[in-house]
Amino acid sequence: MALSDMKEAIRHRLAGFERRYETRVFWFPDQSPSYAIVESRLLDTYHDMTLFLRVNLQTRKIEDVDVEENRVPYSSCPLAVATYRYLIGEDMSERGLIGKYPFSRPEGCLHLNEMLEHAVRNFNSAYGFYLKDRNFPADMDEYRMHVGERSLNDRIELGRHWWMKDRNVRNSCLSFSVSQEKQEYREQIKDLPGITQMMVREFRKKNS
Repeated sequence: MALSDMKEAIRHRLAGFERRYETRVFWFPDQSPSYAIVESRLLDTYHDMTLFLRVNLQTRKIEDVDVEENRVPYSSCPLAVATYRYLIGEDMSERGLIGKYPFSRPEGCLHLNEMLEHAVRNFNSAYGFYLKDRNFPADMDEYRMHVGERSLNDRIELGRHWWMKDRNVRNSCLSFSVSQEKQEYREQIKDLPGITQMMVREFRKKNS
């Protein structure tokens, strides 16, 4: 069935089920110590839940955690919330948190585990963009076209090649594969620190 046919088939039909995961990250660099609040939300017919994490940007550790449950299917669901206090003091990293729980599954919440995974992954992406916004040259940035004379396409390619400097990004997908690499752009960003270097520099600066 063609895409147009599938879209037409559902055009006048109610969805039987819909689930959304949303993550928002709020930065507080003006505070001492600086921190971020990560809001991870699950919304569907049976759930309206939000996981809140406060993350110290100097240490990248979780300082506080709380959960708001506006709609859950069972009266027992809120009893699992206290289990997640274990997150306080943990590193906000995929390696440290995803799929690793210091409790048996019957003590926790299936959906809070999923929301935590979304929160961690999206925080790391958001932190990368946060550092890029603060450190990437404005005249190379596709989101700051008012600075400099470079074309939009050149800025997009410079940004792509800058992300590809990081070994975790390089060859992680088609758009960041070496097949998309062009020497002219690689040469222009060779002296810029990559995202991992920026993270290390930021950590050292805040802990010096």
